[in-house]
Amino acid sequence: MDAPVEPAAGPNWSARRWLAWSAVPLLGLVLALWLQRQPEQRDLFTRLNLWATAFPEGLWSCLTLLGETDTLLVLMSVLLLWRPQALMAVVAAVPVGGLYSLVLKNAFNAPRPAAVLDAAQFHLIGPLLSNHSFPSGHSITAFAAASAMLACVVPARATGRSLLVGLLIVGAASAVGFSRVAVGAHWPVDVLAGACGGWLAGLTGAGTTRRFPALWQSVRNQRVLGGLLGALALWLLWRPMDYPQGILTVWLAASCAVLTLGWQWASKLAAGPRIH
Repeated sequence: MDAPVEPAAGPNWSARRWLAWSAVPLLGLVLALWLQRQPEQRDLFTRLNLWATAFPEGLWSCLTLLGETDTLLVLMSVLLLWRPQALMAVVAAVPVGGLYSLVLKNAFNAPRPAAVLDAAQFHLIGPLLSNHSFPSGHSITAFAAASAMLACVVPARATGRSLLVGLLIVGAASAVGFSRVAVGAHWPVDVLAGACGGWLAGLTGAGTTRRFPALWQSVRNQRVLGGLLGALALWLLWRPMDYPQGILTVWLAASCAVLTLGWQWASKLAAGPRIH
């Protein structure tokens, strides 16, 4: 049997800490559900969308691709070399986040900006989408990854370093969420609902890895996941792109998968054959 690569299932959080990390997104989700019913969201969207035109389209394309589950997982494959629990937590969060997205998108079937606004009123990058706007699936993915990682690496007693890491990760997830407004695909309330739901989904993923540590402690499981993400990287490079200006993100993600696979195989070869 493979030996564990980490001695414990992450920081020892109290029930109060878990509740605190869940309370704010739950309140945010309630707010998003209320705002979604309000008739007027156009002004805030158009102001933010047009403000974003001050930055290159390539920037928003690169950021928005980070909200695609397959691209983000391939990019995060390097965590297998450092924090395998964090990556497994993100993977475990995918079913919950996907179900949350599926249920709300079909329950509301909200129109997207392109279905409501004239083309001259906002700036569109990428494909023209018209329905299933609420919530933003890209925001779900980004914030699920953020909360899953943080729940696995932030210690019970936060330090200045952990706070800085947390701010950087949440800031990156927020940039991905905002990119959905910048490319003209979502209303701001869609991003809010996606961020809150994604955060809660990420916590369920982290909780799963704590409950079942064998998921991430097994070297065999890590190698299997590394191989799957390597194959997924090939798919990313081969498939048509909705945001071709974001090709840098795809190549970066694929490079991370190649690095991870290379390191895993080098480690396996260095360990030599197993003696029974």
